[in-house]
Amino acid sequence: MEYVSLKGTINSAIKVISFSPYLVRFELKTKERTYNCLVAKDALNFMYLAEQSAPIAIFGHFNKRHQLIVDKYHVRTVVYANV
Repeated sequence: MEYVSLKGTINSAIKVISFSPYLVRFELKTKERTYNCLVAKDALNFMYLAEQSAPIAIFGHFNKRHQLIVDKYHVRTVVYANV
């Protein structure tokens, strides 16, 4: 399994594609190309933190369909709740 580390921006709307298990999809745009990404680990937290065009750094691996499975992520612009 080949692991990659990438930095870029979220280029699409963040969509839930499965509820059991919870699976989220988005596009990552880097300087070189665009990647189709899936988040399963900590997907609910990702939905809360991430928004379209936010800068993001991810670490993950590719599946058989050449989709990037995100193992770890860091969203640079965090949305905080008004407390």
